[in-house]
Amino acid sequence: MLNGGIPASLKGSEERMSVTLNAIRNNKKALLIHLLNVGNGDSIIVETPEDETGERVTIVVDCHKGDKTKEYLGFLGTTHLDLVVATHPHRDHILGLPKVLRHFKGKIIQFWDSGFRHNTGDWDKLVDALNEQPKIRFVRPTAGLSTNIGGIQLTVLAPSISLRNRYDSYGVNINNASIVLKLDYQKKAVILAGDAQWDSWGKITEDFPHFFETTNPDQKIQTKRFNPLECDILKVAHHGSKHGTSLEAIEKLGRDFRMIKGPKTTIISHAEGGSDDHPDQITMDILQAVESQVITTVNGSIILSIDDDTILCYKNKDGMGTADLPEVDEFKKVTLAG
Repeated sequence: MLNGGIPASLKGSEERMSVTLNAIRNNKKALLIHLLNVGNGDSIIVETPEDETGERVTIVVDCHKGDKTKEYLGFLGTTHLDLVVATHPHRDHILGLPKVLRHFKGKIIQFWDSGFRHNTGDWDKLVDALNEQPKIRFVRPTAGLSTNIGGIQLTVLAPSISLRNRYDSYGVNINNASIVLKLDYQKKAVILAGDAQWDSWGKITEDFPHFFETTNPDQKIQTKRFNPLECDILKVAHHGSKHGTSLEAIEKLGRDFRMIKGPKTTIISHAEGGSDDHPDQITMDILQAVESQVITTVNGSIILSIDDDTILCYKNKDGMGTADLPEVDEFKKVTLAG
C-alpha cells in the first residue's frame, strides 16, 4: 500500500482558473479522453475529433458506475456509441455496462470483449444485455488488430494470441486477459492498460519490439528507429497494483530511447484509502524511477485533450459513488510534465 500519498515531485499542479466541460469540448479538432472518478475501477469515455458534419465518434472503455457514466454521456450530448469495450470481466470494469448498453439500445455499433468467460452474476447480466441487441457487431480482438476510427489509430496490444488460446485449456489470470489499447493521434499516443499484469506485459513487449534500420535491402526499415509501444500518457494497469506495473515493460514505453524513462505522464484510477490498497508503493517507486508524473482520479475526474502535438489535462472535483454525478462546470487545468 502507498504510504504518505504521491510524492510531490511526481504530482501535477492545478491552475486556479476553472473551465467548463463545454469550453474544453469547443476544440473541435481535439481527441478527448474522459477518465471518470469511480474509485477502484475504470469508466473511460473517448471522443474522437469532430468530422465534417460536426459529429464525434464515441467509445466507452469499461464502466464501473453505470449511472454516473450515463449522466456524463448525457452532458456530452451522446446519442449513440460507435464502440463499447469490456477489457475483462471483473466487476470493477463491467458492473455498469448493462445500464449503458440498455440506455443506448439499438444505437451501438460494436462491442469488444476479451473472450474470457467469467462465472459471476455481473458477467451473466452483461451477457443478457448483449443478447437483447443481436445487431451489435461482437468482436474478440487480439494483439495486432489496428483500425482507424474517427481519425485516430486504435491498436490492440493485448491479449496476445498465445494468452487467448490458453483461456480454456491451461488457465490465464483474468487480469492478463485484459484488452490493452493504444490510441495514436497527431503524433501523440495514449495507452489504456486495463488490468494487464506481468504475463500480459511480457507478451506485449515480445509482440511489439523496437525496430531499427537494417542494411538488408529486403527488410529495409525506412526510419532509423521505430518503437510501436512509445506513448506520452499511460493509464496505469490495475489501479496501481504492484502486479500491473513492470519496470522493464514501462521503460519500453518512453519516447526517448537514449534515456531509460517511461511515459512522461501516468494516470491511476483508484480510490483513496481503498480496500485493495491501490496504488502499491512498489508501483510508485517504479514510476518515480522512470520520472513519470502521476495524476489520479482521487477526488475528481480527468479529461485529456490532444491536438496539434499538444496534450492538455483537466481535472474537476467530484465523488466516486454511483450517485455522485460529475461536476462539469469546474474543471481546472493540470500542468503536465514537459
